[in-house]
Amino acid sequence: MLDDRATVLEAVRAGAPHVPPAELRDRLARFRVRGDQVDRRVATLSGGERFRVTLARLLLADPPARLLVLDEPTNSLDVASVDRLVEALGAYRGGLLVVSHDRAFLDRLGIDVELRLAEPGRLERVDAVGWAP
Repeated sequence: MLDDRATVLEAVRAGAPHVPPAELRDRLARFRVRGDQVDRRVATLSGGERFRVTLARLLLADPPARLLVLDEPTNSLDVASVDRLVEALGAYRGGLLVVSHDRAFLDRLGIDVELRLAEPGRLERVDAVGWAP
Protein backbone atom coordinates (compact mmCIF):
# COMPACT_ATOMS: atom_id res chain seq x y z
CA MET A 1 0.00 0.00 0.00
CA LEU A 2 2.88 2.40 0.68
CA ASP A 3 5.24 3.45 -2.10
CA ASP A 4 8.79 2.72 -0.91
CA ARG A 5 10.11 5.64 -3.00
CA ALA A 6 7.80 8.19 -1.36
CA THR A 7 8.58 10.16 1.76
CA VAL A 8 6.39 9.53 4.78
CA LEU A 9 4.58 12.83 4.22
CA GLU A 10 4.00 12.03 0.54
CA ALA A 11 2.68 8.56 1.40
CA VAL A 12 0.18 9.92 3.92
CA ARG A 13 -0.76 12.87 1.73
CA ALA A 14 -1.67 10.46 -1.09
CA GLY A 15 -4.62 9.38 1.07
CA ALA A 16 -5.56 12.93 2.04
CA PRO A 17 -4.56 15.18 -0.88
CA HIS A 18 -6.75 18.11 0.24
CA VAL A 19 -5.26 18.33 3.75
CA PRO A 20 -2.49 20.94 3.98
CA PRO A 21 1.00 19.49 4.66
CA ALA A 22 1.37 21.44 7.94
CA GLU A 23 -1.87 19.92 9.24
CA LEU A 24 -0.76 16.43 8.18
CA ARG A 25 2.51 16.96 10.06
CA ASP A 26 0.52 17.81 13.20
CA ARG A 27 -1.63 14.74 12.77
CA LEU A 28 1.38 12.51 12.12
CA ALA A 29 2.87 13.63 15.43
CA ARG A 30 0.04 11.76 17.18
CA PHE A 31 1.41 8.61 15.53
CA ARG A 32 4.90 9.39 16.88
CA VAL A 33 6.15 10.52 13.46
CA ARG A 34 7.72 13.92 14.05
CA GLY A 35 10.18 16.43 12.65
CA ASP A 36 12.56 15.13 9.99
CA GLN A 37 10.96 11.67 10.16
CA VAL A 38 8.26 12.88 7.75
CA ASP A 39 10.96 13.41 5.09
CA ARG A 40 12.33 9.85 5.33
CA ARG A 41 11.71 7.45 2.46
CA VAL A 42 9.21 4.72 3.28
CA ALA A 43 11.80 2.11 2.23
CA THR A 44 14.00 3.10 5.21
CA LEU A 45 11.34 2.55 7.88
CA SER A 46 11.40 -0.28 10.41
CA GLY A 47 8.43 -2.64 10.63
CA GLY A 48 6.87 -0.72 13.53
CA GLU A 49 7.42 2.65 11.84
CA ARG A 50 5.96 1.34 8.59
CA PHE A 51 2.90 0.07 10.47
CA ARG A 52 2.37 3.46 12.16
CA VAL A 53 2.65 5.28 8.82
CA THR A 54 0.26 2.83 7.15
CA LEU A 55 -2.20 3.24 9.99
CA ALA A 56 -1.84 7.03 9.83
CA ARG A 57 -2.55 6.95 6.11
CA LEU A 58 -5.69 4.88 6.69
CA LEU A 59 -6.99 6.85 9.66
CA LEU A 60 -6.18 10.27 8.21
CA ALA A 61 -7.57 9.48 4.76
CA ASP A 62 -10.07 11.89 3.29
CA PRO A 63 -12.61 10.38 2.83
CA PRO A 64 -11.95 7.86 5.61
CA ALA A 65 -12.19 4.12 5.07
CA ARG A 66 -15.44 2.55 6.26
CA LEU A 67 -13.81 -0.67 7.46
CA LEU A 68 -10.34 -1.48 8.76
CA VAL A 69 -9.13 -5.07 8.88
CA LEU A 70 -6.22 -5.47 11.31
CA ASP A 71 -4.33 -8.76 11.67
CA GLU A 72 -2.29 -8.87 14.90
CA PRO A 73 -1.79 -5.09 14.90
CA THR A 74 0.18 -5.00 18.16
CA ASN A 75 2.95 -7.30 16.91
CA SER A 76 6.23 -5.36 16.60
CA LEU A 77 4.86 -2.37 18.52
CA ASP A 78 6.26 -1.01 21.77
CA VAL A 79 3.97 -0.09 24.66
CA ALA A 80 3.77 3.59 23.69
CA SER A 81 2.84 2.68 20.11
CA VAL A 82 0.09 0.34 21.33
CA ASP A 83 -1.25 3.20 23.45
CA ARG A 84 -1.32 5.48 20.40
CA LEU A 85 -2.98 2.74 18.34
CA VAL A 86 -5.75 2.33 20.93
CA GLU A 87 -6.19 6.10 21.01
CA ALA A 88 -6.35 6.38 17.21
CA LEU A 89 -8.75 3.47 16.83
CA GLY A 90 -10.91 4.90 19.60
CA ALA A 91 -11.38 8.05 17.52
CA TYR A 92 -12.07 6.06 14.33
CA ARG A 93 -15.76 6.01 13.41
CA GLY A 94 -15.80 3.15 10.91
CA GLY A 95 -16.03 -0.59 11.39
CA LEU A 96 -13.15 -2.66 12.75
CA LEU A 97 -12.32 -6.30 12.15
CA VAL A 98 -9.43 -7.17 14.45
CA VAL A 99 -7.58 -10.47 14.71
CA SER A 100 -5.44 -10.52 17.85
CA HIS A 101 -4.20 -12.70 20.67
CA ASP A 102 -3.54 -9.58 22.76
CA ARG A 103 -6.43 -9.78 25.24
CA ALA A 104 -5.54 -6.48 26.96
CA PHE A 105 -5.49 -4.67 23.61
CA LEU A 106 -8.90 -6.07 22.64
CA ASP A 107 -10.35 -5.11 26.03
CA ARG A 108 -9.07 -1.56 25.64
CA LEU A 109 -10.71 -1.27 22.23
CA GLY A 110 -14.13 -2.11 23.65
CA ILE A 111 -14.95 -4.64 20.96
CA ASP A 112 -18.75 -5.19 20.68
CA VAL A 113 -18.80 -8.63 19.08
CA GLU A 114 -16.15 -11.26 19.44
CA LEU A 115 -15.78 -14.48 17.49
CA ARG A 116 -13.31 -17.26 18.00
CA LEU A 117 -12.45 -20.40 16.14
CA ALA A 118 -14.00 -23.16 18.24
CA GLU A 119 -12.81 -25.94 15.96
CA PRO A 120 -11.68 -26.01 12.36
CA GLY A 121 -14.36 -24.44 10.21
CA ARG A 122 -16.66 -23.33 13.05
CA LEU A 123 -16.85 -19.84 14.54
CA GLU A 124 -18.30 -19.28 17.98
CA ARG A 125 -19.62 -15.96 19.28
CA VAL A 126 -18.13 -14.98 22.64
CA ASP A 127 -19.63 -12.45 25.03
CA ALA A 128 -17.26 -9.48 24.70
CA VAL A 129 -17.86 -8.51 28.33
CA GLY A 130 -16.40 -11.73 29.72
CA TRP A 131 -13.88 -13.83 27.88
CA ALA A 132 -14.97 -17.46 27.58
CA PRO A 133 -12.07 -19.89 28.02
